Amino acid sequence: MSRRVSLAAAVVWVLAALSVAATALVGAPDRAYAGQGERAGPVRPVVLVGIGGLTAGDVSPARTPTLAALVARGAPGVLVPRSVRTHTCPLDGWLTVSAGERAAGPATCGPLPRVAPIPGGAGTYAVPGWRRLVAAQAGTGYGAEPGRLAEHLARAGTCTTAVGPGAAVALADRSGTVARYLPAFDRTAAPTGDCPLTVVDGGALPRDAGRAAAVAAADALVAKVVAAAGPGATVLVAGLSDESSGGGTSLRLAAAAGPGFEGSWLTSGGTRREALVQLTDLTPTLTELLGTDTDEAFDGGRWRTTGDRPAGRVATLDRLRAFDTTDRVVGTYGFWFFTVLVLAQLAAYGLALLVAARTRRTAWRRRTGRLASAAGLVCGAAPIAAVLAGLVPWATSPVPVWSLVLSVAAFTAVLATLAGRTPYDPPWAAPTTLALITAVVLGADVLTGSHLQGGNLVTPGDLPLVGGRYFGFGNVAFAIFATAALLAAGGLAARSVERHHRRRAAFVVLAIGFAAVVLDGWPSWGADFGGVLALVPGVLVLAANVAGIRLTVRRVVLVAVATVAAVGAVSVADWLRPPESRSHLGTFVQRVAEGQGGPVVARKAEAALASLTYGGPLGWLTLLVYVGVGVFLLRPRGPGARALAGTYLRWPTARPTLRAVWLTGLLGFALNDSGVAVLAAVLMTGGPLVVVALVRSSPDMSRGPSPRLRAPADTGVSAVRAGQAR
Repeated sequence: MSRRVSLAAAVVWVLAALSVAATALVGAPDRAYAGQGERAGPVRPVVLVGIGGLTAGDVSPARTPTLAALVARGAPGVLVPRSVRTHTCPLDGWLTVSAGERAAGPATCGPLPRVAPIPGGAGTYAVPGWRRLVAAQAGTGYGAEPGRLAEHLARAGTCTTAVGPGAAVALADRSGTVARYLPAFDRTAAPTGDCPLTVVDGGALPRDAGRAAAVAAADALVAKVVAAAGPGATVLVAGLSDESSGGGTSLRLAAAAGPGFEGSWLTSGGTRREALVQLTDLTPTLTELLGTDTDEAFDGGRWRTTGDRPAGRVATLDRLRAFDTTDRVVGTYGFWFFTVLVLAQLAAYGLALLVAARTRRTAWRRRTGRLASAAGLVCGAAPIAAVLAGLVPWATSPVPVWSLVLSVAAFTAVLATLAGRTPYDPPWAAPTTLALITAVVLGADVLTGSHLQGGNLVTPGDLPLVGGRYFGFGNVAFAIFATAALLAAGGLAARSVERHHRRRAAFVVLAIGFAAVVLDGWPSWGADFGGVLALVPGVLVLAANVAGIRLTVRRVVLVAVATVAAVGAVSVADWLRPPESRSHLGTFVQRVAEGQGGPVVARKAEAALASLTYGGPLGWLTLLVYVGVGVFLLRPRGPGARALAGTYLRWPTARPTLRAVWLTGLLGFALNDSGVAVLAAVLMTGGPLVVVALVRSSPDMSRGPSPRLRAPADTGVSAVRAGQAR
């Protein structure tokens, strides 16, 4: 049998494995979510009270006894009010409930429409300006259809009552007509007993003046609703928008009380996170509680219960407030974390250039090299240390900022020290150690529910308040994970390549790469569509290089086709599952089936292009630097070229590994809506580790014998040697 590894066979093997796994996925519920908080039995009255701007910080046993009691006996959580824009006006929130997906009214918050009776309409009411509100959705990029909830319930023969103008917006049909409407909640009229569903507009809280009085009034309204609903009803309270006065945004309060909602936290299929739900979850929650079939056009997932929460009201509210603290601290200090990290990396690069400079002061170069290596290790450890800081409950500390800073610093010191204790020979030992730790930590996190990625300094885009991703790999987290996985694969395969065990080296790369691809793309874990499309080519290119296989056009096309086919198979299999169990992959297939795939792709492409203009010229500068780094890694010229050539000589898989990392980053930039942030994350993760390898490859730093040129030509060693000869 030939010792040459067949790339075609490897591709077929990977594709077959993913296809078999995808087949097994069909009908399999998400074990991290499905089956929790299931409710069965007769349909009971359901009441939704929407109070714009309500937060966990507004609730206390003294000021809001009814809301505090509801939180204590029911299932509470925090709600992400994100709709189309960063600030969700009250009208935006009610329109989103009506459409079952993100919707928006005018850009500036104004009063809700004044609902008026229809002359001769037998007691029906109309929402004025409804046609304009419906037409405005075409410009949001989401294509929401207000009135879908009312239409869905009407088909099921379910009667509804709207109380207040916001509730009228939520329960209006596609023509803007509301069948049953009351301008205000009247306990004597007992509207909760007339129809299975009653929606009550509890108003929107002001931001500053008069907030305490408004909160007290909202609590009194909830008390009336609970009393009128009776013990068998399900009462939902949701802060479904931000304040009407405009300004910023924050996480809002959500609570459910009734059969099946006792003593636990809220969660949903849309977030899969304990104590976290989103605005778009409200619509499918209402339809499920009313016993109607699920409309697959609704975004989000139904409210469920999960986990055990503290029995005391104070401890429960403190946990909910910790979400706000996390968003506030990370949102405020994330910029400074990246600023310090970039400056530290620039210092490490400068020290590395000094080591690479041609000087006869060997002792000086050794001291500088040790400093450069230490700086590279610290910078390389900082990103994953920021993720690991989530293991510390810093958000509940009396001094959360300092607790977070000390946690990140401690994890950074431990990881840098651990990697620094590896031998200088081989020079890839330290960077491989850090890369492996990074990949393992992130992989273990997605396996266990992505708890660490939703509130750390290195992935602020995955904060709950941003409303981008609540589980799986976000784009920045993917870039860090993919970079670390490829560097780890290249490092672990290096010794086999050095000893001419090409098949073994290719097996190592394919094994690590396959595990990384599955973790990234599996719907219950990473659930990352674009990430798989970017990572698979990088893995196969690296495997081909270490195996000594020349990449032809035909083989490149084969890799591309296999990648798309594998992702498509997993996505369709995810789509065949029940809507509640689908991830982003299956949801996208559903959008394509509805004819909405084009707007989704266009919105993501627009976001990726817009990332180039974030921060003024920084986006374009990052892209230019990334392209320049790629050219330098492939064809070393100028300052540092000699040192990089030495790294290629001492680390036989360095060049193909860096080539694979660079390719994956570029594809990630093109295929994900975070755009240039993916490139920045690749540079942030891989750059310091390259510095460590470069410094430790220096003859002045290496404690082993001079390298022998024994690596295969396909790893790039011969090209580097030829460049040195010139």
